Amino acid sequence: MMLILGLDPGSLRFGIGIVNKEKRRFSYVHSETIHLKSRDFIERMRELLERLDRVLAAFPVQQAAMEEGFLGKNIRSMALLSTVRGVAMAALLQHGLPLGLYAPRQVKLALTGYGSADKEQVAKMAAMVLGIQGRNPGLDESDALAVAYCHGVNAR
Repeated sequence: MMLILGLDPGSLRFGIGIVNKEKRRFSYVHSETIHLKSRDFIERMRELLERLDRVLAAFPVQQAAMEEGFLGKNIRSMALLSTVRGVAMAALLQHGLPLGLYAPRQVKLALTGYGSADKEQVAKMAAMVLGIQGRNPGLDESDALAVAYCHGVNAR
């Protein structure tokens, strides 16, 4: 049994997904979206770090994975997202967790078999593959679950 934390970084909405891998079977454990509401960016980062600490204290996660950033045209957005990813990495380092980084295309390919799948396809496959019943994770949570699944498929 191995609990894997998947992270889908965002400066306003940050997706978290935890899956359990037992041999070659995956199951849903937990997911949430952290809504970072403060107008002040530094305050949002403080809130993100605190929330990640709480999740890591509540679940005995052994591995973590995060989607690699993609190069966009908006330099300011890229800089903000890089900081968000750095805060998440700091939280993982504080808890001694190994981190795998995956390109968005690699995550989609692992879960759906199609590297250009849209967010709705990823959400649908995540629910099906992980046996999620009785709740509908949002797109940020589904992306985070997909990252955790991808890591479980690719990790040795």
